[in-house]
Amino acid sequence: MSDQPLSVVEAAAWAPAARALVVELAARGLVARVLGHGAVRARNPAGEPAPDDLVGAALSPGLNQEVWCRPDWPDRELWWFWAWSGPNRDDPPELEHLCPVSETGLAADAIARVLAVPFTNAEVP
Repeated sequence: MSDQPLSVVEAAAWAPAARALVVELAARGLVARVLGHGAVRARNPAGEPAPDDLVGAALSPGLNQEVWCRPDWPDRELWWFWAWSGPNRDDPPELEHLCPVSETGLAADAIARVLAVPFTNAEVP
């Protein structure tokens, strides 16, 4: 992965890929937005506390996941990378390969699995 900023050509390819990923995530019931640092942040509204749960709202970070677009070596092909929290609060995120940006459906499926809340409709005894 490259630590260098995206080139003009890479940035031009990234923007439509990011918008396409947002559309794919919406089709899977997630809310997503494009961020200026070459990333998409997705969240699952099913993981949010109830609107009248003030304590839950104060304590819950929500169910979110960022993926970053960065060029990978050796050919600088653009990839989506998982952005995981670093080991310490002030550490930069740790990036892990997800898939090439051209594989929008694959990326959306993987993000949807990470943000899944499988028992949201189950009754609690």
